Amino acid sequence: MGLGLGKIISRIQIRFDLVGFAMRKRVMGFDQANAFLRRVGKKSIIPLLRQNGAVIGNNCDIEVPLIFHNCRDFRNLHIGNNVHIGKNCFFDLRDRIVIQDNVVVSMQTAFITHMDMSKSGLKIKYPPIQKPILIKNDSYIGASSTILMGVTMQQFSMAAAGAVVTHDVQPWTMVGGVPAKLIKNLE
Repeated sequence: MGLGLGKIISRIQIRFDLVGFAMRKRVMGFDQANAFLRRVGKKSIIPLLRQNGAVIGNNCDIEVPLIFHNCRDFRNLHIGNNVHIGKNCFFDLRDRIVIQDNVVVSMQTAFITHMDMSKSGLKIKYPPIQKPILIKNDSYIGASSTILMGVTMQQFSMAAAGAVVTHDVQPWTMVGGVPAKLIKNLE
């Protein structure tokens, strides 16, 4: 049995995107290659991220485009098995972002791993800081949410759409609002 014309074209496109990213990285630098990610097809995103250091499990559904910031590769991105990441998500990879198994990250979610007031006089009071983000198994993050540095969302937790999550989220709870607060227990 043959692969079929559609599968052959898909494999050619993935190979073209992998080579295009690698050439941009070598000739123009990582920032230009990273900008190229906003134009690649959905089938190319996982191979491109893996090729450049990300750990991504099986059966993941990652939409495009995605935006990656503060990185020279994708080693700080760890995604488990059976994860969905929606369109237009923003990943600040200054520190590690770990998304475990069976997690849904809805569209336009932002993960912010650092704070740096380098140009502001406030830097005296607030020096640069960075902390990882951990999203544990079977969690859900609603559309347009923001997860800030140092946050752990425990297993079976939810962030409602538009939530700004500034503190850890306990298992079997839903948080929402700005800043996110407990809405209800899910048990």
